Amino acid sequence: MHPVTLALFAVLASGCSHVEKIWGVEEGPQVVDRFELTRDGGRVSWCHAQDLIAFDREDDDGNMDVYTVRPDGSDERCVTCDIQDLPTGIRGQPAWHPSCDYMLLAVQGEHYQGTRFEHVAWGIHDDLWVVAADGSWAERLVEVPYLGATLHPQFSDTGDKVFWTARASTGETVLTIEDVPGDENQWDGWYLSVADFVAPQDGGPTLADRADLYTDQGGFFESHALIDDTLWFSHTEGGAYLVDEGYSAAVDGTGRVCHTNAPGGWDEHVDPSPNGQLITFNSSRATGWEHPPDTAVTLRMDIWALTQDGAFVQLTRYNDETPLLTRAVTSDYAWGPNGRSIASYHVDVRLGAYDQIIEILTLDRDW
Repeated sequence: MHPVTLALFAVLASGCSHVEKIWGVEEGPQVVDRFELTRDGGRVSWCHAQDLIAFDREDDDGNMDVYTVRPDGSDERCVTCDIQDLPTGIRGQPAWHPSCDYMLLAVQGEHYQGTRFEHVAWGIHDDLWVVAADGSWAERLVEVPYLGATLHPQFSDTGDKVFWTARASTGETVLTIEDVPGDENQWDGWYLSVADFVAPQDGGPTLADRADLYTDQGGFFESHALIDDTLWFSHTEGGAYLVDEGYSAAVDGTGRVCHTNAPGGWDEHVDPSPNGQLITFNSSRATGWEHPPDTAVTLRMDIWALTQDGAFVQLTRYNDETPLLTRAVTSDYAWGPNGRSIASYHVDVRLGAYDQIIEILTLDRDW
């Protein structure tokens, strides 16, 4: 059972208002070693039971597959390349079951049109699938309707529930120069879903007793973890553009707590460490980025941690290392089994090009 409970950090923040931030403190968690796993990767998931990392990779044609690899870079293999029952095209955003026997994926569905908002980074028109880790079978769990979505699906730490972000059409079109499905605000219509996972036995795996949460709040949600019956997620309220905060709540959506406390900045991917001593998240706070007036074109992000005594500590400093006219944006990451390692995925964005880098970060001790 994970040691983090909803009450552990509840004393730190009951809402999302401005608080004093601690920048670059010397005390607290520190990254003491880095190992580059690949410069051609994507979203990551780390299965602790077998110490195996899953990640997605996009080819030159825009198709995507899921691979597994050891933390030292050995034994890389493609899981989805030869699964006959899986639709071709976009298959990504893997999330391991605790047993390491299978994983969740977002896979392009019937209504897929090829816009960037249907990439797994957004998930519009992506269905929810589960596949065997050995590539022997695949089963669709949720088929999304037109303008629906599957984003960042997660197994619970006990493996008996699935937690993901879904979307429903708002029915409201907006004027935009972007190619957005249905001409709707891509930041609106999102909510969270939780369902029981019925593991494969005589038949295929299924979901049961689905509950949809926060359907009346609007805006953009993203699911990050379901641990000890606590949901970890981010939310951009009211269809606003670019501004997230990181939250936790009970599995039924009650008792919601804000942890990141940076209105106007971008904070997302909140996730407790394995030993429960930190809450980690992606953040723009080191750069002073704030919307408005800043936009995604200037966004820079690194991984931060919130300690039990309320300190915000910067873990990565990718943006301190980038050359002129390059910016780094941290995205997905996954904790290793001992609380001393993190598989970190970030993008180095340059004029007309970018690298998608996965690194293994080693911390100073178990967290």
